[in-house]
Amino acid sequence: MFSRSRRSTALLLALPLLLAGCTSAVAGPQRGTDAPSRVVVPPLTSATPMLDSANDQPLPLDTYLFNPEQMSTVEKAQAKLGTSCMARFGFSYAPPAAPQPTRGSDAPTMRTDGRYGPQDAALMAKWGYHSEGGDVGAGWSPPRLEMSQEMTAALLGSSDMKQKYGPGGQVINGQKVPDHGCVGETVKELTGAVEGKVGDAELAQDLKFRTLRDSQQDTRTQAVFAQWSKCMKESGFSYPDPVAAMGDKAWSGTPMPTPHEIQVATADAACRHRTNLVGVWYTVDFAYQQQAIAENATAMAQIKTALQAQVKAATTALNG
Repeated sequence: MFSRSRRSTALLLALPLLLAGCTSAVAGPQRGTDAPSRVVVPPLTSATPMLDSANDQPLPLDTYLFNPEQMSTVEKAQAKLGTSCMARFGFSYAPPAAPQPTRGSDAPTMRTDGRYGPQDAALMAKWGYHSEGGDVGAGWSPPRLEMSQEMTAALLGSSDMKQKYGPGGQVINGQKVPDHGCVGETVKELTGAVEGKVGDAELAQDLKFRTLRDSQQDTRTQAVFAQWSKCMKESGFSYPDPVAAMGDKAWSGTPMPTPHEIQVATADAACRHRTNLVGVWYTVDFAYQQQAIAENATAMAQIKTALQAQVKAATTALNG
């Protein structure tokens, strides 16, 4: 339902080249745009729907962030463009494909992650807080690529592996290496600039995490968390909120859920339903996202245009 992985620096060499990985949006980390001095003004909310799951409900930021289908299109285009560029210099370069994060049957199609954790009672009763089918591929790392200086220069524009990118200009097999190498050529093809950002814009990512955190800390959400916690205690489990239950370190040591995890997750689902936790949290989150977009209207309009252009360029590259 939600991915826990991040793309490592090593994947820059393995392609996809520059996409940041999907992370669980639940309890996101502090982000750069969110200075400690920022004053949070709680937005007004509309009527609160009764929801066990919000995975089929739209959120205002959805159209400013790549959805899974768009992300897949861009990643495939990156791999194709990068491989083609390296072939031009005489190198057979097939990037190893990272295992895709498990997307359960309840996962949203308009977002890459579930913002409120698992929301399907039947799946929680079977898989607990694990991904549907178990955490397959956890701990995967790309195989080490043995790269010659010439191959490195073609890929990055510099033969120095300690250097992120170089200006190119080398002549390899009669071909001149472009600025930032094949990485740069691929990025330029998709974004229009050699130093462009492939994937979600930084501001859109920051707002995704910031609004989730703000909605999680909002007094209205905290009130329903308290109701949920009381309900959980009645079942014999002590957690201050569902984020703590999801993040219990006891669940992270095994690829499959334990019986205890199943018990906790089953009680969690029942208490979510009883308190309308998802309905409240979603409504508050929706309002914070609307507010954030309005506060950054000009930049967000540019982000949407750039996202659409990137998907179009990727589609063209795949069909070319």
